[in-house]
Amino acid sequence: MGMTNKQFQGFIRLTIDKIKRALKESPDNQELKELLEIYQSMLEDGD
Repeated sequence: MGMTNKQFQGFIRLTIDKIKRALKESPDNQELKELLEIYQSMLEDGD
């Protein structure tokens, strides 16, 4: 059984929130910054 578009977007938003929180603790973490960019573009593409 697959995810609906709304469920997928909710998952992406939750993930973005967690990445942003992690970046507050490690603002210089380049991997997290890149991951945030990827997830934000996924959310934009899904709208």
